[in-house]
Amino acid sequence: MTKIRNSSPFRLPLLIIGLPLLLLLLLAALLLQTSPAVPRNPTLDNPAINTIEQLLVDNGPASISSPGELTLHLDADELNLLAAFLLQNIPGMQEVTADVALQQGNALVNLSMPLRTPLTPLYLNVHAGVRERGESLDLFALRLGRLPVPDALVHFLIARMQARMAGAYVNYQELVDLQQSLRTVSFEENLLEITLDWDPRLLARVQTQAEQLLLSADDKARIVHYFGRIVTIVEAQPQDVSSISLSLLLVPLFQNAQERVAAGEDPVTENRSLLQALSLYVNESDLSQLIEPPGAAALITPRRLTVTIQHRPDLAQHFTSSAAMSATVGAGVAGLLSTSKEVHDARYRTGFSFSDLTANSAGAALGNKATASPTEARQMQASVQSIAAETDYMPPVSRDNAGLSENDFSAQYTDRNSEAYMARISAIDEQIASLAVFQQP
Repeated sequence: MTKIRNSSPFRLPLLIIGLPLLLLLLLAALLLQTSPAVPRNPTLDNPAINTIEQLLVDNGPASISSPGELTLHLDADELNLLAAFLLQNIPGMQEVTADVALQQGNALVNLSMPLRTPLTPLYLNVHAGVRERGESLDLFALRLGRLPVPDALVHFLIARMQARMAGAYVNYQELVDLQQSLRTVSFEENLLEITLDWDPRLLARVQTQAEQLLLSADDKARIVHYFGRIVTIVEAQPQDVSSISLSLLLVPLFQNAQERVAAGEDPVTENRSLLQALSLYVNESDLSQLIEPPGAAALITPRRLTVTIQHRPDLAQHFTSSAAMSATVGAGVAGLLSTSKEVHDARYRTGFSFSDLTANSAGAALGNKATASPTEARQMQASVQSIAAETDYMPPVSRDNAGLSENDFSAQYTDRNSEAYMARISAIDEQIASLAVFQQP
């Protein structure tokens, strides 16, 4: 007599659950590895930062305001130094490491991204090649861990990502225009050469809007709100007034931010948008890109008052630009760009100005603390409302607007790694840290 074997009622559900789980485990085994392809980079010290600043100056044009052709040269060490700096200053990317090798016709890029697990650290190691393709670059031979990704899929995903960014960010076209200014990118053995059309008008737009290049619709609405508050404050000033102190804008704006946070808004994003709007007004940037047609004429062409710190409009411009930049991309990037500009000025223009550098550093410190965390964002909102004088957020500086030429700077400080220069910078940092606005209320 034949026995009929009963199949378990749990077998099919287990198969349905187990097969996808097995596939996920196999995929994880292909993607993740137990060691990084790129070792952890040490934290960049002051000499390394100074080297990056000098790279920016050495590769920049003598005249920022004159259009023309510009050629940049970077070797592998310089490129890796720049990559390490950017990764260590981009929020959420501080543990990612990168290595670039330059060879004839292409570059090989390796990235290691740590993933924390309860048992052991795992790493997603990314390997890819970048090669010349006419006037653009081509990503090829992408590999995630041990898993190769077909080039066709890579190109499809890049196109989809670009389309999404174009639809999601109001200033994406600025990045496209900047990319199209590239003429040629050439890879040689241990050398990257980039030739581009230097367009000061495009650069000015990117620089003045660097803190808002990737604005979402919500970011845009917040900036427009705070810019509207600025317009209201300005319109309330007597008609014979042509300039105001930055304090007259800072205090009511942070008060408004505190009110919006009390109503449920996020303190970090409110402070960031506030500082972006403030930078736009003080630096007289065009707001039309943020206003949907037909827009509000009062916001696009507001009454313009000169905003000053210590009766100097340049200090207010430096302060607000650095505050907005720091709030958006971090104090490290803001500090690098501002110091590089002073070094450029020392070589080609008005000279290296410690007054400008102080305003940059004070603005970056305020922007950093105003967006470091929800708790510190709320503390900054309260601190700013207690401002009684400009010296509560900006140290007094020399009235002498003249800067040091590159030769005079070298004669006095040798270079920016010298003890004399570092002592001067430390003294400025200590002054800023002692300001009332940075003391917990």
